[in-house]
Amino acid sequence: MITLDAPRLDAYLARLGLDAPPSPTLESLDALIAAQLARIPFENIDPLLGRPVRIDIDAVFDKLVTRRRGGYCFELNTLLAAALMALGYTVTPLAARVRWGVADDVQTMASHMLLRVEVAHRSYLADVGFGGPSPFRSLPFSAPAAPAFPYRLVPAPGDTAASAFHGQDLEVRGAEGWLKVYRFDLTPQPWIDFIARNWYICTHPDSPFTQRLMVARTDSNLRLTLANGELAERATDGTVHRQALSTAGDVIDVLVNRFHVALDADSLAGLERVLPAMLGV
Repeated sequence: MITLDAPRLDAYLARLGLDAPPSPTLESLDALIAAQLARIPFENIDPLLGRPVRIDIDAVFDKLVTRRRGGYCFELNTLLAAALMALGYTVTPLAARVRWGVADDVQTMASHMLLRVEVAHRSYLADVGFGGPSPFRSLPFSAPAAPAFPYRLVPAPGDTAASAFHGQDLEVRGAEGWLKVYRFDLTPQPWIDFIARNWYICTHPDSPFTQRLMVARTDSNLRLTLANGELAERATDGTVHRQALSTAGDVIDVLVNRFHVALDADSLAGLERVLPAMLGV
């Protein structure tokens, strides 16, 4: 089991801009999800610069809270899970296969971590670690999401029973309809099994995390994403505004001022070295 002791829990809550430990209610869960999405960005700068990523709670806490960096799903959801367990929630890690931007006939590995959280005898999906569209509050497994909520869970193709114990797809509403984000089931995943997945994600030359810059943060009603030099702002109605960034300086400025990534001198130097080739300049 991973958790945060009292001083670390206080530091985590301060990082999120929250004053006191909340009680383990659904409202508190949703508030924590929204605050972490806003305050701790998704980013893959370390794998992009050839640095290994550790996902034990000590390393995650140091990077995301103490050094005020961001991370990806194994880091972000590990931190959330540790905080939730310290607050009294029951948390189970799950694994998903990414379908966002993937053709229907292309297979993907179970490379994404998400969380199942129990609140008042009901189970909810919680996820602060997806770099693209990410639910800004929890989703119940046993009931439909609110009609206006732009995310939903649907049975995965091949699963005829609309049961929470069969495969499910998380979908987001886009300008042209519902789009698949990832596919998962409720098989509990031992924490140790994510070590090998993380090693692949942060080191393998075929991993997208070692090939291009990916950053995301929720800003009010917008989901901001950065893919190399393309900055996108996705509204809750599915519309997207895109902007091209042409220089490494422009990208670094956006990282610091829009995504609030705290970059040390070594990270700045590394980005200045690799970004020109990614931007084609």
